[in-house]
Amino acid sequence: MSDNIFDIEVQPLSAWSPSGDKPLIIAGPCSAETESQTLTTAKSLCGHVNIFRAGIWKPRTDPDSFKGVGEEALKWLQRVKNDYSLPCATEVLSPAQVELALKYQVDYLWLGARTTINPFVVEEIAAALKGVDIPVFVKNPLSPDLSVWVGAIRRLNKNGIKKIAAVHRGFNSLYAAPLRNDPIWNIPIKLKCMYPSLPLLCDPSHIAGDVKFVDAIIRKAISLDMTGLMVEVHANPETALSDSRQQLTPDRFLTILSHISDYITKPLYKNEVAEDTPEIKQLEYLRSLISTFDENLLNTVSQRLHTVEEIGTIKEKLNMPALNVSRWNQVMESCLARGKELGLSEQFITDLMELIHRESLELQNKSN
Repeated sequence: MSDNIFDIEVQPLSAWSPSGDKPLIIAGPCSAETESQTLTTAKSLCGHVNIFRAGIWKPRTDPDSFKGVGEEALKWLQRVKNDYSLPCATEVLSPAQVELALKYQVDYLWLGARTTINPFVVEEIAAALKGVDIPVFVKNPLSPDLSVWVGAIRRLNKNGIKKIAAVHRGFNSLYAAPLRNDPIWNIPIKLKCMYPSLPLLCDPSHIAGDVKFVDAIIRKAISLDMTGLMVEVHANPETALSDSRQQLTPDRFLTILSHISDYITKPLYKNEVAEDTPEIKQLEYLRSLISTFDENLLNTVSQRLHTVEEIGTIKEKLNMPALNVSRWNQVMESCLARGKELGLSEQFITDLMELIHRESLELQNKSN
């Protein structure tokens, strides 16, 4: 992502969300499979969630897998709205699907990860929505590329769509892991820092890939002050035609909601805190300490890199390569040992020192 932050103009969540100034809770099955399954799931969620979600068209990797019911299922969402007074949301992947969703008065739309990554499709959908007053949720792309996520949001915004929220659903990973998708939390955190007014929700189901991890991911999202959740819930997950392992039963989902009741009932946190309490004063003092530590840290890193430049000059005179594997291994061994003494994690020390080392090699190569 470049340092250039483009402006976006979005309405606050409280202006268009049925949750008002509370966190937005969206739940429902991965796919609307039958009318009975859709209505049964909606009935179990009525009164507990703000929006009912269900996939109508499913972009699947396997061409022989369930691809969604299509237009017929939009009639079931209409029944959900009429029978249970639940607003409905679904994913759209083309202008034609946008047209059908609007025809059946779907209340909210979302762009999935496979759509977000394709700027041509996003542009077409944005054009189809021009002049339409409907909120759109934008899931992060498959790849961990913040610029692609921002680009999709900006394309919608430039077409006049101001009711937009981002949804963090994790990123594809090349490595086997317990989770289906790598959360790489620093990417949504950076998005939130770049655009504080942009609502940011979490989709724990797609990050987890397994119901046993959903609760922990929800708690992580809450700790990062995300403004809502989009969770997959199915009346009978064992029979689900798509993503059965990651869909909660209604009972399990409601249990999780009861455990996070403070989160879903309290107003969303605002940066402006009016109370001049002892806790706020202590917080301000601790933040001032952090600022001092940060300045000292930057000064130290700067001094280290200037020293590296001098080393690079000497190496050039001696016709020595920038990389000295044995020296680097000694540095890492020493830093890991010291980090352990200081209570720092091995992963943190490794990531930090590798970042510094990469910059050091670049500086030495420039010297050469």
